[in-house]
Amino acid sequence: MALHRRFLRYVMVAVAPALAAGCATLDDPYGPYYGDTGPARPYYYPSSPAITVYEQPSVIYTAPPPGWRAEAWREHQWREARERERRLEQQRRDFERQRDATRHDADRRREAERRDWERRRDQQEAQRREWEQRRAQEAERRRQEQAERPSPRPLTNLEREALERGVRPAPYWQR
Repeated sequence: MALHRRFLRYVMVAVAPALAAGCATLDDPYGPYYGDTGPARPYYYPSSPAITVYEQPSVIYTAPPPGWRAEAWREHQWREARERERRLEQQRRDFERQRDATRHDADRRREAERRDWERRRDQQEAQRREWEQRRAQEAERRRQEQAERPSPRPLTNLEREALERGVRPAPYWQR
């Protein structure tokens, strides 16, 4: 790869003028081992390089065509240049308007997503509170049912005194 770059640099600096004039040819830089089996064929480069124009110039002065007065031709060119500038300005405004509309849509979508997320979060919080409230009500209902349910056997004096003090006595089978 480095050999190829050096070769191209050599061609561009030293050989390009001679090639452009048509006075020189180039041999295969890789030799007969990598190229064809016969002698290396010369490379011929075009006399003019390709030119890529990226942007059209805004105003190009040209001579008036036959039949036009010079002032009328200049005015015609000036009008065309102004029209081109107006079209470019309109395209720029349209692009900015489209960009702003796209940004506005994206902002609205983000805001709607945020509101939706907050609504879901609030719903989950309300469901959690409702569940805790139902759980507490169910526990209270079970405690009341158990308090109202008669004991399978009467309490002894020792058990009754422990309950009055707030201490839960050990079950009778563990005593």
